Amino acid sequence: MMLDAAVKESCCNLSPQRIQICDMQIEWKSPELFPYLSKQIVEWPGLRIVRAHVLPGRMAEHSNDFHEVNVAIAGSLTTQKHSATGKDVRTRGSGGNICVTPAGQSIAASWDKPLDNLMMSLDPEMVSRAAAENGISSNVEFVEIYQRKDPLLQSLGLSLLEHANAEAPGGRLYTESLIQTLTLHLLTNYTTVKSRISEAIGGLSGYRLRRVKDYIETHLEDDLSLTEIAAVAELSPFHFSRAFRRSTGKTPQQYLMQRRMERAKELLSFPDLPIVEVSLRAGFKNQSHFSALFRKYTNLTPKLWRELKIA
Repeated sequence: MMLDAAVKESCCNLSPQRIQICDMQIEWKSPELFPYLSKQIVEWPGLRIVRAHVLPGRMAEHSNDFHEVNVAIAGSLTTQKHSATGKDVRTRGSGGNICVTPAGQSIAASWDKPLDNLMMSLDPEMVSRAAAENGISSNVEFVEIYQRKDPLLQSLGLSLLEHANAEAPGGRLYTESLIQTLTLHLLTNYTTVKSRISEAIGGLSGYRLRRVKDYIETHLEDDLSLTEIAAVAELSPFHFSRAFRRSTGKTPQQYLMQRRMERAKELLSFPDLPIVEVSLRAGFKNQSHFSALFRKYTNLTPKLWRELKIA
């Protein structure tokens, strides 16, 4: 999947029109107060993540043309649904509980106290495409889930939100890898079709592996994406990630970071080269990110590593 720059918004810079659209179906218990204590929104093609800390309110019954996954991080949320079997289902979830609503499924919700909620919206076409790439039927359907905890799902959503709203050093490859993991986790745990991902998938051929490694080496300074590297191997991002790991024992992100660290060490051997220049030429966005990661990998700061190297 192609990954564009994340679209970032917060409650403080949403236009009045956008607020009206977002709140169209919400009835707030204290309409005289601004309902959002905090709000973060990030978007990529096929995926939208919203974390909102809101005052008590009620959302009227509605349906969406996208799959929706809600995690109540803190607070309690009561949902009302007409299930696929025609039954009215009312549930009350507390911190950590999740609610999965397939596209087209009607739902209403209410909360009596402030609620910190994480919502992930997925385009059905993107989900079907990912399912087909993984040997799962493209006619995949999400199941209705209530009151089930999933720490990994919550962690992936929060990690994507945090990464998109900060100058994190991982770049597009890290973000795409998280999106891929999130999508695959949802496919294999929350759909009606059991995963048929082949565990027998082999690694990359010697020729393809050399091409990928050469490409990474040539573009260490660039913000590489998973889609871009997978295209070099002429594979889908999902298949490429598994094949690359089988061949190298590392994820593409781990391998890229290892090579950037080795490049940084080579550049630090030149005493007259400023550390900020070393960080940029090794593919890091800024010196502070580079220094933090270098210390994580070597237990030394770049400055101290250089001093010990040329002593």
